[in-house]
Amino acid sequence: MTFFTFIKIKCDIFHKNMNERFKLAIKNSDLSTKEVAESVGLKANTLRKALLRNSINEGYLILIEQNCGISKNWLKNGIKPIFVESKENQIKKILEQNTLEALDNFDKEKIIAYILLKESEFLKIPAFQSLIDKMKVSNKISDVVNRK
Repeated sequence: MTFFTFIKIKCDIFHKNMNERFKLAIKNSDLSTKEVAESVGLKANTLRKALLRNSINEGYLILIEQNCGISKNWLKNGIKPIFVESKENQIKKILEQNTLEALDNFDKEKIIAYILLKESEFLKIPAFQSLIDKMKVSNKISDVVNRK
């Protein structure tokens, strides 16, 4: 990388003002300025003016990050990533991973016994019902192939 390329990258990322960074985030999301403003209790025009002056309150930046997923670090300092994953999604991923690890440690027969006890509840879950349907189709195909 040449010195001039480095300077251009620095100018593109770090020297944009807050308003330009916000516009870039909006352009790369399915949000509008009005939606972001309303999610933090502001009017769109008030948010625009604060962004133009680079004077948006830290509390609003935190709310924008929490409610809309636009990184406060991006808006304030131009440091990527532009978007952050919501706390809800982070927690969900951790729980899913821990649940899978825990299930791997259980006796498979106990898991099957539990599913059979709670069959009516599991059948209400579309993904589980889809799995059952696929297994039935697979068994029918096996029967045809094996001429049973």
